[in-house]
Amino acid sequence: MNTDMSVLKEVDWGAILPLIIPVLALHLLLLVVALVDLYRRRGMVNRPIIWLIVIVLLNTVGPISYLIIGRRMVKNDRRSSCK
Repeated sequence: MNTDMSVLKEVDWGAILPLIIPVLALHLLLLVVALVDLYRRRGMVNRPIIWLIVIVLLNTVGPISYLIIGRRMVKNDRRSSCK
């Protein structure tokens, strides 16, 4: 395995950055949207601390899984009061 950091000097960053920037922007957008939603719904979401850890530590998969699964997992007392 090559661990020589001098290889980074030889990379053509001008060719790579147009590919990397949209991916990083999407990742940052997903992270921010999931964290803001979790903060706003913290009283309604089951185990908000666990979801916070999942969102932050699991990179792109964490925010997507929260937005798909976590938002549906509402505490029972909130669901029954909405009827």
